[in-house]
Amino acid sequence: MIPYARENGGYKYLLTCIDIFSKYAWTVPVKSKTGKDIAVAMESILSKGQRVPKHLHTDRGKEFYNKDFEAVMSKYGIHLYSTYSNLKASICERFNRTLKTIMWKQFSLQGNHKWTNIVSKLTSDYNERKHRTIGMAPAQVTHKNEKDILKTRFVQRVGSMSRKFKIGDKVRVSKAKHLFEKGYEPNWTTEVFTVRRVAPTDPVTYHLQDYLEQPISGCFYEEELSKAKHADVYLVEKVIKRRGDQAYVKWLGFDDGHNSWINKNDIV
Repeated sequence: MIPYARENGGYKYLLTCIDIFSKYAWTVPVKSKTGKDIAVAMESILSKGQRVPKHLHTDRGKEFYNKDFEAVMSKYGIHLYSTYSNLKASICERFNRTLKTIMWKQFSLQGNHKWTNIVSKLTSDYNERKHRTIGMAPAQVTHKNEKDILKTRFVQRVGSMSRKFKIGDKVRVSKAKHLFEKGYEPNWTTEVFTVRRVAPTDPVTYHLQDYLEQPISGCFYEEELSKAKHADVYLVEKVIKRRGDQAYVKWLGFDDGHNSWINKNDIV
């Protein structure tokens, strides 16, 4: 929202939060992404005393990992955590897309990009509208009916969700694209991992381990994984030294801790 800051009193950003169970959403305009401003915005949501979460999932941005924001989390007894996935929180991103679509339609009607005066109503309208996943409006979800919703909606969804990979599958992981990364460079890791656990989340997530059977931190979405066609083939980056019929090699895509001696006849 930075391009429209002048029309909106200097507000450049919009903090969006969503309850992943009820799909109830909150939005707060903020002028900067400093820890202090984001902490104040989050406090304005939590201070209402409604739907205070036990856990809060964010990305690993500095606006969340600082003393001001952590103080708010401590005050309300909330556990702050982040995943190691390169994908952003998919449920909140989906809400952001929905909100932007509605907002841009309103801009066309208004003839300007003034959003600070309409975002509260747009968010309220979203919360009052029936959501396909839960079969009712987010605002209608309460502590009294949450167990019934869990039984009738979420248990059925979890049981019917398709799984692209299974435990034991060999996979490669998508690389994070950086600013100056060439488009023709490989998009998947050279190292092959093994699926060690399939979590019945929505969407399904996968826990991995490396070839030493050491667990990999975090979990991964299906879109971040690709089944390895030649799981037993590894590329040699360079031969460090030789000794008789053996060669000490560095493997492409692995750190020096994986350097090893192999039979030189195994190098093709």
